[in-house]
Amino acid sequence: MPFTLFPSILPADVLSKTKSLQTAFQTVIYKVANNHEFMKACLSGLLNVDDFTQQLWKIYETVRNEGTTQEVSIILTRNDYMMEYAEEDGVKQDCKQVEFNTFASGAGGVISSMVDVHRYSLSLEDILFKDNQLPDNHPTAGLAKGLVKAWQLYKNKRAALLFIVGIPEPNTPDQRWLERDILRLDGSIKVIYRTFPQLIKQMTLGENKELIVDGTEVAIVYYRYGYAPKHYPTDAEFKLRLDMERSRAIKCPTVAFHLAGCKKIQQVLAEPGVLEKFIDGTDVIKDLRSTFVGLYKLDTKDSSKIITQALQTPERFVLKPQREGGGNNLFGDELKDYLEKIKESPELSSWILMDRIRAAKHRNRLIRVGLGPECRDVVSELGIFGVHISTPTSELENFECGYLLRTKPEEANEGGLFSGHSCLDSPFLV
Repeated sequence: MPFTLFPSILPADVLSKTKSLQTAFQTVIYKVANNHEFMKACLSGLLNVDDFTQQLWKIYETVRNEGTTQEVSIILTRNDYMMEYAEEDGVKQDCKQVEFNTFASGAGGVISSMVDVHRYSLSLEDILFKDNQLPDNHPTAGLAKGLVKAWQLYKNKRAALLFIVGIPEPNTPDQRWLERDILRLDGSIKVIYRTFPQLIKQMTLGENKELIVDGTEVAIVYYRYGYAPKHYPTDAEFKLRLDMERSRAIKCPTVAFHLAGCKKIQQVLAEPGVLEKFIDGTDVIKDLRSTFVGLYKLDTKDSSKIITQALQTPERFVLKPQREGGGNNLFGDELKDYLEKIKESPELSSWILMDRIRAAKHRNRLIRVGLGPECRDVVSELGIFGVHISTPTSELENFECGYLLRTKPEEANEGGLFSGHSCLDSPFLV
């Protein structure tokens, strides 16, 4: 894994604020995922132009119409922010939301060792620090707690916890950290790993829609794969996803929570008066909204003004599709060229425009394979992990459980760890 040689300075109040908002954000996403009419209104414009979202929606509607066989849902989330200098002084930093991830929120395992790496590197340089400036951070302890709690709610001690993974699987070390923490909590839990092609051959549904893999009943389906169109090359993969959604197994996440994490939902939630539909408390709403940047819907009727601005000053914006996994967004000249191409096309409505965050830059040394310890101007992205377990009528568990700091060269657009753009980092709190 790429990593930074030293921790990066972060205001302690920024970390405290983002951690304190996590449960409120999770409540909002929970209520969105259980509000059929709201999701339908948000996504209706996409369904004719975005085949992948349309397929997920068909699965969602099929299971909704048939009637769910499993009331319990779990999401392991990560809410990503970048630090931006406050307008008034250019010194004080504040956090601005990049996106809220409800599907395959990774790196909670591999980040856990970085605090020790950075305590060591600072000691080698004789840099003094207090323990609370480099606090312990172990997200997988909380993520594992959530999965074990959901497994207990299934009420079959012989049922397994299924990790759905890819081939090749770059996240294996991260997943093994999580498995280790699951087994620390309950060593009797059987954890199995399968790919989509394996499951197409090995998975069946029992008489009461139990999900059976190679003769083993599955309590939890934990997706670390299945968030991108390329993961579904044929109809067989969508049929598999539908059958898993129909099953009695507890899904992490359900297709409803998958859809609730769409960029289009994020854009609508940022509109005036929308948060108030899902959460109470003036102060909480104000704090949530303070993390938003400008998010703009795109359609051929009402978006001419913002499209003109983006074409004239593309450096001020990011063009985002309804995709997870990194590497999908467009910036600068690419944004301008593509927006020019689709501005009169129905495809326009499958994208959103977002103000580009003016990330606070600093210096650090990046340790990346084949590149040596480069000293660079860098920017950091902070992700807050959380767990939410629910039924359609009740929130059963809702807690925050640690964070991920990723740092990348200032000029890099994307921030994915496993795509090689970013480095693991720790916050040095001031």
